[in-house]
Amino acid sequence: QRPATSSRLIRALVNKAGLRAVDKGSSRYRPYTILCIFESTLPYLDASIDDVLSCLVYLRQQANEGKLIDNSCGAFEHFCRAGIHRSKDSISFILSQDNIVEYAPFLSSSILAYGLDSVGEAIKSAEGLIHHDDFNVRNQAYSVLAKLEIDGPQVDLIWQILRRSITSEEKDSCCASLLEEILNFGSKYPSYWPQIEDLLSAFSKSHVPQVVYAISKILAFQKIDFPERILHYLIMQLTNVNPEHRNTLNNIDHLLVGLVDRGNSKFTVELLESILNLGVGINSLRHFASVLLGKKPELLSYIVTRWFLDGEPKLCQSAFELLDDTDYRNISLKSDLSLLDNNSKKIFVSHKAVGWLFMRPTIAASFIFSIYGSASKDVREELEKILYDPLLLSYPGALKDYMESCIDSDFQKQLCECLLEKLQEYHSDIDQVIGLNELAVSNKNVDLYRKESNKKIQEAYEKASKGSFVDLFATKKQLLYGNSSIFYVHQENGEQVRHESQMQSFSHSTEIPRLYILDPVSLDYVLRIYRYEGMNNEADS
Repeated sequence: QRPATSSRLIRALVNKAGLRAVDKGSSRYRPYTILCIFESTLPYLDASIDDVLSCLVYLRQQANEGKLIDNSCGAFEHFCRAGIHRSKDSISFILSQDNIVEYAPFLSSSILAYGLDSVGEAIKSAEGLIHHDDFNVRNQAYSVLAKLEIDGPQVDLIWQILRRSITSEEKDSCCASLLEEILNFGSKYPSYWPQIEDLLSAFSKSHVPQVVYAISKILAFQKIDFPERILHYLIMQLTNVNPEHRNTLNNIDHLLVGLVDRGNSKFTVELLESILNLGVGINSLRHFASVLLGKKPELLSYIVTRWFLDGEPKLCQSAFELLDDTDYRNISLKSDLSLLDNNSKKIFVSHKAVGWLFMRPTIAASFIFSIYGSASKDVREELEKILYDPLLLSYPGALKDYMESCIDSDFQKQLCECLLEKLQEYHSDIDQVIGLNELAVSNKNVDLYRKESNKKIQEAYEKASKGSFVDLFATKKQLLYGNSSIFYVHQENGEQVRHESQMQSFSHSTEIPRLYILDPVSLDYVLRIYRYEGMNNEADS
């Protein structure tokens, strides 16, 4: 049935009227389906190169151009293999087209179709296309060189062509394609890695966006066993990434996860810190962040401790953004004690934890608890001090619950009991003076304060909601009283149906740091000191 079906199909497609019937708006002849049928029958067709390529190009345009390029090119390669002169004829036909961009993707298929017996002619054809004026043609020539099945002297011939091209090519997109093929060539012929390393070190366009994107795609998704020196070189080229290039950052996100899975923490941290210092936000690396928080606690401890110890504000801010993930707000964070070899470092990173993680008090406390067990007496006194003030005094709810859970699990039990006892004494002192009239605020002042606060909140709400996307599809109503809303639905017959919707209550609570209310100036000063202070580098025991 297939030859008969293909015969009818090709007659319909090469006929202008039949081809025009296949368009994006057709309900009878769907371009995507027709293209799939055409690709499956293409190797069995007995038709001219002109007709086949014209049909393929038109169908790909109608079926969302580029979506099925791999299938189309593969089918066309099988078609060319079935005829002795089809490869050569297809190359000539493609190069003769005015709109060569549409036909260029089939050049690589034409060259690969030469087969093992004519590989010399295939190499000669590809080398000739490298000197073409159109960069789309050159891209196709580069992409085919590393895919040819060659051996012996022909391997070195291909290498010499690639080596000469990378020093002479000026088009950025072609340089990216050429670099990709050189790396694929090294994967196929590992003995050439030393020469590739020398060539890469002299490559002058490793910083251009197209090349950076190509490197990120290769490292993230291609399973190439790179030598360590070349891998490090390529990873370092990604430090030239533009923070606005979303696709490249997505590839880097996947690469970081791959490096972590392979146990390559050194390159992971080096690349991560480099791009963060460029201005890339940790929130742009969501996949890596979720893996780090959920599956790699040891690496997370190392990275956060390293960043706090470094003291660089960008890295410390990244640590906060990383740990501010709503799915991991109750995570228990440990310090990497291998990095904290003296008392100064232990106190320094504890201050950073309080300063940068103040809004996540249980995470900050768990980090300091992990240091407390191995600290000296003097260091412990300092850690107890900052755990109590400002952390516990600011969060007597969340931190009290956390410390009570630590007591129940017998973790830092003595420390937690001591801190909670101090908190209880503090509250007892407050209770003793709370009834003094001299310290009480008049009801009038309280009412004025509440009215002013409500006014500011309402103004802020109206400003924030102005121009909101909700206004595009929702109608706002002000409810003056009652617990339900009445509205009318218009029926097709013109009648109105009355509906009543009961209002539902919902609530959300969060603990506001008490020191923000009681002594905001002093709290802000202390947190700024902890965030931006430098470490005393004097050695101590």
